[in-house]
Amino acid sequence: MMNYLAGILLIPGWLVTASHDAPHPGLDLGKKVYLERCKVCHGIKGNGKSFAANALNPPPKNFTSEPSKKQLDQKRMIDSATNGRPGTAMMPWKDVLTQEEIRAVVHYIRKELMGVEG
Repeated sequence: MMNYLAGILLIPGWLVTASHDAPHPGLDLGKKVYLERCKVCHGIKGNGKSFAANALNPPPKNFTSEPSKKQLDQKRMIDSATNGRPGTAMMPWKDVLTQEEIRAVVHYIRKELMGVEG
């Protein structure tokens, strides 16, 4: 009986821990897309420091800067990735990536590179 009660008491804690440790389902996809498509301009760390960035004017967005963290909300980032940014080298990705991939890469950038939620 004691083992049964101990098991019941431990299971909820295990479930809570597991749910907090589980990665966002799109995070792995977002990382894959970022490394394949975005890092060439935005850099491996999202700071805009890459070989290609030296030739771009204006330079690619530095996702890690405080102004970027304040200016770039999720909606704007999805729009930029989908439709591009006129006057910059940021091309529209809507014909290359799915909406799921665009949302996943924006989620990855925001969470892992910018350190913001949502």
